[in-house]
Amino acid sequence: MKKFEIHMHSTFSDGEFSPTRLVDIARRNGVSVLCLTDHDTFEGITEFMAAAKREEISAFPGIEITVRYRGFNLHLLAYFESIESLSDELSHEVTKMASKRERRMRELIYRVNEVIPEKFRGTIEYENVRRAAEGVLARPHLAKEMVRLGVVPSTRDAFDRYLVKYNVERENLGMENACKLIRECNGIPVLAHPGERSYSLCNPAKGRPYEDAPEMVEELKSFGLLGMECVYPYHERTGKVEYYKDLSQKFGLIITGSRDFHGSSTYQSEHLLGATKMDTRFLEQFKEVWAA
Repeated sequence: MKKFEIHMHSTFSDGEFSPTRLVDIARRNGVSVLCLTDHDTFEGITEFMAAAKREEISAFPGIEITVRYRGFNLHLLAYFESIESLSDELSHEVTKMASKRERRMRELIYRVNEVIPEKFRGTIEYENVRRAAEGVLARPHLAKEMVRLGVVPSTRDAFDRYLVKYNVERENLGMENACKLIRECNGIPVLAHPGERSYSLCNPAKGRPYEDAPEMVEELKSFGLLGMECVYPYHERTGKVEYYKDLSQKFGLIITGSRDFHGSSTYQSEHLLGATKMDTRFLEQFKEVWAA
């Protein structure tokens, strides 16, 4: 069975490794199908595609966008046949997302500086957090700066004590509009980790019970959604992989899966890249959409 990783993050968002290094890890792991899906940016795609071509690994461009739906946020993956298929309109929207991330980071730094131990207050500076990011700014960059300053002992501690509680929400692109922009590029919108604890379609603790999922998936399909990420580490741990596969089949959605590889920021070792066990029929379905 082919190995693949179609949901992974580089240093251009919140991943540990550069696009070139991700391709190198994939080569060593025997992965033959790759897609880079950084958060709200295409900045690493050119480097990624060039590295994959050198290693003769099949690759295509992607992105993971934070979108707004029914008053809560979801993550939407998008897969494209080539860099050339990306429209100016979508690229412009993605650039706006990066600007929103910067404004959000400034506000988050202000909030955190107000609540950390007094001797550290004011020591977290936007410019230092910005310097640590190659592409869009994300909370792991702030977490690393807090570790460097000695505010917290680890990035996990930064999230547990500060970055979740004092998070700043952005005004995100609406789901229907996001699907429209992706489909206009002949791209494939796929709902990321629908059962994960955050950015999830189903979350009973937050008032989104499983019995509401079919009606929501039906609406999302009417917006242009073409797939759902069913095979996912958290779904595996909670025994929900088959539930999401059945839901996808009911509405004729493409079934995908991933490790959502970030590296050390999510405590993943390199050997996990490409470790998803799943039928790769999705790839033929992707090609059918791109050829349409």
